[in-house]
Amino acid sequence: MNLFELGKITMTPSAISIIAGFKVPIGDLLDRHQRGDYGEVSETDWRENTLALLPESVERVMSVYYVGTEKLWIITDPDRQLTTLLTEEDF
Repeated sequence: MNLFELGKITMTPSAISIIAGFKVPIGDLLDRHQRGDYGEVSETDWRENTLALLPESVERVMSVYYVGTEKLWIITDPDRQLTTLLTEEDF
């Protein structure tokens, strides 16, 4: 069951490089993110994600997954119009 909408999906060049290099099916990562499996986020971020799902929330939803030896972030904006895949170097 999907907990929220993803909106438009975008990726930074470094995220594209990791995904291509490790041949990761991005649909699997997006499905995990959208179902509430936030991967390797901190306990605090997990709680913030839970609160972000409340209808009155204006917070983003963030997941972190290891892809090979690299970390990949998925962030859905508060208005649920845009989801971005990015890497640490993109922050």
